[in-house]
Amino acid sequence: MTEISTRQFIIIAIVLLLASKLDTMLAVVYSVASTDAIISIILNFVLELLLIFAITVVIKRNPDTNLFELLKKKFTVVGAYIIILLLGLYLLARLVYCYQELYSFFLEFLYDDFSPYIFALPTFFVTGYLAFKGARSLGRTLEIVIWFILIGLAISVVCNVEYMSFVSNMPYFENGASPMLDGTWRSTFFFGNSLCLLFFVGKVKFSDHFIGKTVGICAITSLITVAICFIIYDVFGYAMQYVIFALSEYAQYDPFILELQRLTWLTAIVDIAKLFCATSVFVYGLGQIGKSVMKTRSTLIPIIINFLLVFSIATIINYDLYTLMDLVTSVFSFATLGLIALTIIICIILMIKRRQNEQKFIQ
Repeated sequence: MTEISTRQFIIIAIVLLLASKLDTMLAVVYSVASTDAIISIILNFVLELLLIFAITVVIKRNPDTNLFELLKKKFTVVGAYIIILLLGLYLLARLVYCYQELYSFFLEFLYDDFSPYIFALPTFFVTGYLAFKGARSLGRTLEIVIWFILIGLAISVVCNVEYMSFVSNMPYFENGASPMLDGTWRSTFFFGNSLCLLFFVGKVKFSDHFIGKTVGICAITSLITVAICFIIYDVFGYAMQYVIFALSEYAQYDPFILELQRLTWLTAIVDIAKLFCATSVFVYGLGQIGKSVMKTRSTLIPIIINFLLVFSIATIINYDLYTLMDLVTSVFSFATLGLIALTIIICIILMIKRRQNEQKFIQ
């Protein structure tokens, strides 16, 4: 039943950790928390690492079953459907946001005019095909692409370190803890990505110290991401609230770089690759939900239905990224915070029941 290695699972977790966090998230958090935004980001990363730990333990303790069967066994069929539905709603919202980010990025940096139909067809095909091929193909693809993303990210970040002052984004807690807490729960939507790891229950081939490796590497990735966020915040200062695609605009901050356009192509590739990889994982998760609910042998029909839903929602909001960003700081984030809390509680229940069953077996 196993389809991906521990290494591939960790890479998928890293891709989910990076999704959107060096792009639109920075402006969203800053618009709410101002100079305390970096503290809000740190708190949310702690929450996401706790989520990753809980999910990883559940995966390790249930190597021979998939998520839906596990939920049915522990929470009855009705409970399983409710949980799956809630996860599906989050992933659908996340998928709409990721596609909108991609489309807005193309309009902002690559094209003056770009039809959403021309954008949708190849984008849906690439991400949909990768998700349709399954966890094995997804893991192998990300295993290759991740190195281009990390190397490009490192080059993009280093280019403007000379502009850091270490004081432009201070003082912290100038207005007490309220802005920091407000920024934390109004940006949780970006930190629920790891919920998608649930759909790899029963699909991972464990290596030694599976839980420790996964959580440890994700913690290191989180620390590095926080450091990059701090650098970007420090370079832009109070102008950060107007910087939508943070990494790409940061890499072009230097007038010399901007004039020669040397890094424009690199940051574009990094941003697009990150979003495409994360989007493929979200599509995969939705495909697994559709397969379980619709009782189909293939994820093709669920994936097509999800794409139609995404395109319909994007049409309704008129392909407006700012509309989605407003929703992120209200409905989306509060709902995600509740879903993360519910998932952690469910994982704890699964762990307790598993241990009780093991003790009964020993007796």
